[in-house]
Amino acid sequence: MFVEGEVEIKIKDKSALALDDHNLKLWVQRSFKDMCCYRISNFKRDDETKSLRAVVALKLDVLPETEKKLIEARPNDIGMLRSFIEKMFDGKGAVRAIGDPKLRPN
Repeated sequence: MFVEGEVEIKIKDKSALALDDHNLKLWVQRSFKDMCCYRISNFKRDDETKSLRAVVALKLDVLPETEKKLIEARPNDIGMLRSFIEKMFDGKGAVRAIGDPKLRPN
């Protein structure tokens, strides 16, 4: 199972701002804890605001079993899914989950 949702990331890493789109996608992937970022799509970069938007899919396998089961038991809890996405971000910047994340099967 994984959580899929759109995020907006305000980039505070000056070296990341100089990267091309491919390397910036790799930066986004590495910015999530435990390499949980499974997929990145709909990638849109905004150099003017030093931010980007993308749809990310994050694996639940990195969580302790109790947290994983809690999320799987409440697949329509949008607040919990948003919180999971934001909690897993560990990069130099700020992430905000936008829209309604969804729990998806593998």
